[in-house]
Amino acid sequence: MVFTSESQVPVLQLPNGQGYFGATVVQRQPLCHDIEGWGPLSSLRYDFTPCFLDVWISIVAAGGIVSGAGALWYLLHKCTPQPVKQDWHFYTKLVSALASGPSGG
Repeated sequence: MVFTSESQVPVLQLPNGQGYFGATVVQRQPLCHDIEGWGPLSSLRYDFTPCFLDVWISIVAAGGIVSGAGALWYLLHKCTPQPVKQDWHFYTKLVSALASGPSGG
């Protein structure tokens, strides 16, 4: 069966004319532009509202940033530097790591 753009129907059409993933320009609640609000349960699907999920994702991200900063501080201030023999093995690894770029592959 071939679908054309005229035959495709959106998953859910909301009363305001927006689609399933639409955000509103009118801000009903602070820091949340989704029409479902803060939730926690969605009235449109069997799931949590996007704004409710964003809070928990943001908390985990902030915890990772704080923990990472603490780990860097510990490594830079509490650990003693280890001696590294800087021969051709070291520089070969350094050049290959720089050549691979930020993706590491």
